Amino acid sequence: MSPLQPRHRETQELISRLEARRARRRRLRLLWAVAALAVVVIIAAIGATVLTQSSGPAGATTSATVATSTGSSGSAVTPSSHINTSLSHPSSSSTSPTSSTPSTSAAPSTSTTLVSTTTGPPKVVVIDPGHQAKPNLDPEPIGPGSTQTKAKVSSGTRGVVTGIPESELNLAIGLRLRKALEAHGIKVVMTRSTQDVDISNRERSEIANEARADLFIRIHADGNGNPEVNGIHTLYPASIRGWTDDIAARSKEAAVLVQRELIKATGARNRGLDERSDLTGFNWSDVPVVLPEIGYMTNPTEDRLLATDAYRDKIVHGLVEAILQFLGLQ
Repeated sequence: MSPLQPRHRETQELISRLEARRARRRRLRLLWAVAALAVVVIIAAIGATVLTQSSGPAGATTSATVATSTGSSGSAVTPSSHINTSLSHPSSSSTSPTSSTPSTSAAPSTSTTLVSTTTGPPKVVVIDPGHQAKPNLDPEPIGPGSTQTKAKVSSGTRGVVTGIPESELNLAIGLRLRKALEAHGIKVVMTRSTQDVDISNRERSEIANEARADLFIRIHADGNGNPEVNGIHTLYPASIRGWTDDIAARSKEAAVLVQRELIKATGARNRGLDERSDLTGFNWSDVPVVLPEIGYMTNPTEDRLLATDAYRDKIVHGLVEAILQFLGLQ
């Protein structure tokens, strides 16, 4: 054996040991990489499971906390067919009761409400702010095929102290109500969103019919020759065969809720419900319809209240509560 052979053999053994150590290190690095990847995959899977569980079933609408409107502005939702449309003001048939001053603190103003989770298409509410800047006294039939006529849209009343026209008050309430209802996920159609329109009662009902409204609500204020008369009452259609017999019962249900919630919210004198057969805006309607008379503008105290944001918010709060109950959203 040459003297170089032992050294060569030692060198080979050293090289083998080094290569073995390198191989072990590679295997360890590979094992650590696989372990790290497994941990990442497990964490991702857990996160996806938690996210799926918290998001709820497909198609559900996430609940949200919303506040009802405190302003009267907003973009118009009026469809193009709204270019011509209006509503006749019912005659005041109430007798003069003992005067009662509405409370300004009987109910909280517009409050924050939790929106119920809903599925399916949104409910549709058509809001008709009564009257307009200028009346249209041309006649139109009070119902399909009727020979009896009434003015297409009357002028309405006016604040005895404030001088505010009823049409202006109705529009302010209507716009606030729209904003509040939309916050609850309800689709809202306005028969008018400005004063400068010419829309008859029949046309306003046709807007509600075309929208297939779940509820048609006509906002009005009242007037009386006796300045002591005050309070709130709600009108609904009488059952007339061929006209309103298919919507009368549901309309009365809505009227009961509207009257109750308005009185609860405002503390105003409760003047009850009025069944009417002579209103064009009722007789042409194919959907449930109500007309709240939100107060007497001919009563000085009530006129001043109706001009305030706080009292208007109370009215909107009452209407929203009633509408949500009627639509089964509360």
